Amino acid sequence: MRKRGLLTAVLLTAVLMSSGFAQKNSIKDVTPNKHALENLAAGIHSENDGVRRSAIYLAGYYRITEAEDALIDQLKSEKNAKTRILISLVLYELGSDKGLLEVKDLSLNDEDAKVRRMAMQIYNEYLVNDGTNTAFVTE
Repeated sequence: MRKRGLLTAVLLTAVLMSSGFAQKNSIKDVTPNKHALENLAAGIHSENDGVRRSAIYLAGYYRITEAEDALIDQLKSEKNAKTRILISLVLYELGSDKGLLEVKDLSLNDEDAKVRRMAMQIYNEYLVNDGTNTAFVTE
């Protein structure tokens, strides 16, 4: 069990570090469609799990900074543990200070142990890359 946790942390760190130098985008950099942001937000809040996860993933893949508020709102109400982890990763990709405070809260208060563990790793990576070089430790 301990090996798996360590492996998860190593893999998460590798993924997060490999994407640390990417550029943030506005939705206008990705598409000229004037309804694209509304559609993305609707997808993020969709009742369909597949649509919701795809929209969240795309917001992170294209680093759409305007999706930050929709992602934070969805993180607060999301029932699916895997989707909460995905949202946390996307907020990290966006470099969202406000969103990463929500990730910190998730690491302290989520009912799912895996979500707490992953959120703590994501938040720690944020702290290290932010230049503070301090790790956040939960008990």
